[in-house]
Amino acid sequence: MQSVPTNAIKVVSRAKKETIPQAHEELRHWKSEAMKIQDESIREQAAWTVSDKTFHAEGGSIIGLLSGANKDRYIQFMVGYQSICDFLDTLCDKNDSTNPDDFRSIHNALLDTLEPEKEFSDYYQYRPGFHDDGYLQKLVTRCREAVQQFPGFNVMKDDMKEVARYYIDFQVYKHVEEEKREPLLKAFYEENQHLVPGMRWYEFACGAASTLALYTLAAYAAASERTKEESKHIKEAYFPWVQGLHIMLDYFIDQEEDRLENEMNFAAYYESKEDMMERFRFLDEQANLKLKGLPDEKFHMLLKKGLYALYLSDGKVANNPELKKDAKEIIKLGGKSAAFFFQNRWMFKRAI
Repeated sequence: MQSVPTNAIKVVSRAKKETIPQAHEELRHWKSEAMKIQDESIREQAAWTVSDKTFHAEGGSIIGLLSGANKDRYIQFMVGYQSICDFLDTLCDKNDSTNPDDFRSIHNALLDTLEPEKEFSDYYQYRPGFHDDGYLQKLVTRCREAVQQFPGFNVMKDDMKEVARYYIDFQVYKHVEEEKREPLLKAFYEENQHLVPGMRWYEFACGAASTLALYTLAAYAAASERTKEESKHIKEAYFPWVQGLHIMLDYFIDQEEDRLENEMNFAAYYESKEDMMERFRFLDEQANLKLKGLPDEKFHMLLKKGLYALYLSDGKVANNPELKKDAKEIIKLGGKSAAFFFQNRWMFKRAI
């Protein structure tokens, strides 16, 4: 069995050969399944989501380098789970309703992926007449089939469910009526503030909105049996600091787009450019502290550095002089490894 790569060149080389092609194969399968949906509107939304959100599955596939000989099963789970996340996000965004019960109901699919023996929830109970011809159930089923082959799943399941619940809470609060979003997210932060000393409410929202902790737990569960202590250490390393950095980078590159569309953007809550840069440094420092001592520590540090490259190389940055100037400062936090990943961003640009 190959060891986990510990330098940027090997991560890029192996991801290009081993994990990204497998992720693309899974995505092609789900695009084919999406095209079987009879309702034209739902079919178009499902198919568009697979094509438009390819980047998410590609990034998640790199974590599969931690999953040893069970890489195929990890990628099966990760692409299925990510496809659920992206499909449900689209259903929330494209829906006229802002019913939190509906949002929570459809997102129960994410928890169902982690309960292989459980009956399917009634995902569309608040959407009368909505029929996806079993598409969401198929995604859940494929995830369940994968996790049942993970040697460490039973031990790590509770931590996986915990970070999934934070993600679901965020998705519910993010999609309600505009005037309710900020109060709900602030209350969400206050309930969990004891877990995140030093974080601001909008940084914690970012920390809840990522799937990195869950995928890292899944990769280790796929590789071998684990202890409760290992599971907790991995969870707390990624949630909320690495995840907060991850999603804040996403919001950073979307600032102009969100401003034009009057969408909530957490990077816009910083008081000034100086404040934003200082907080990015703080998030990065905290993430480094949490990652220290993890198994495969060097790989995790590389993954964090790669986040800078993957987001800051986006066309939204290249085409915006002001963002580009700020990005040059932020990417310095990733050092030489981030610069290398930045230069090799092309490897993800393939059509599905």
